[in-house]
Amino acid sequence: MKLESTLPERPGLIFVTPGFDFVLLLLALVMLTGVVARESLVEVQLPPSEFRGVRIAEEKLVLVTVRQGRDEPVFYVGKEKVGRDQLEVAIQQAVDSKSTSNVTVQCDERISLGVEQELTDLVTRLGLRYFRVVSTRKDGDKP
Repeated sequence: MKLESTLPERPGLIFVTPGFDFVLLLLALVMLTGVVARESLVEVQLPPSEFRGVRIAEEKLVLVTVRQGRDEPVFYVGKEKVGRDQLEVAIQQAVDSKSTSNVTVQCDERISLGVEQELTDLVTRLGLRYFRVVSTRKDGDKP
């Protein structure tokens, strides 16, 4: 009685299977070493554009804060309390000492629009750049 093979007619495929395993192992090693390899980053600095804003944190600026007092608004240039009649001189001195032309105005939420407009006119009359700080907190949030 003659022995019959239970394998298909081309048994050569069985001998190729370890080759596929070896290729998959090499592929896995290449992919893992690519993930582990240290990548260097490149910083891209775009030229200034009128359509892209400037982050205020990168600018030297003079901060003018307006708070609502008992009767009238209280003005601060930097951390120094200034009277309303001395505001223009104080802003000009602060701008000269910091050698900048940027003035940021931060108003209390109870300040009238007229006071804000008066301060805006003062800053633009001095020929300075005007920035306004806007609070994004919600009504239920604590100040």
